[in-house]
Amino acid sequence: MKLRFGNNIPGPIEEVYEYVTGVGPDGPLDLVVFAQKYGEVLEQRDDAFLTRVQDGDDEVIWRSLFDYPYRRLMMVDSSSADREDIFEEVKGGTKWTVIVHSKKGGFPGLMQWFYFQVIGKFRIGVPVLSPAAFHFRRKAREAEREAADQPLENPDTED
Repeated sequence: MKLRFGNNIPGPIEEVYEYVTGVGPDGPLDLVVFAQKYGEVLEQRDDAFLTRVQDGDDEVIWRSLFDYPYRRLMMVDSSSADREDIFEEVKGGTKWTVIVHSKKGGFPGLMQWFYFQVIGKFRIGVPVLSPAAFHFRRKAREAEREAADQPLENPDTED
């Protein structure tokens, strides 16, 4: 079952992808920040990373694939859900869609889907998407202010 939410972000696809994932065309932009976000890197092959994250007394192993600047796929080998982020160029910026691939089926899966449709999109989607939306909206407003503060150039006139 797929649970989906998304938003349009007013920024170029490359900048939005890098802001959200911490990964650029040549891999992680900052290894320390990458480790804080994804966990300890156990293995790396091209754009695929195997990371370990402590979750209380347990540790979770994530496999993350990065297809710059269009997609991030994060998979965990358990009954938890996998996550896919899709980035698409649209007029005025980037459409960022998050798809949660639930591994629950039957009645528990139906209940999860219903909860997500009624409450979860807001409780999950807003905290995930808002930081990027606010960041790029703030950047756009600052660029508009700077442009408005620039003096108008007077064309050379002949008397």
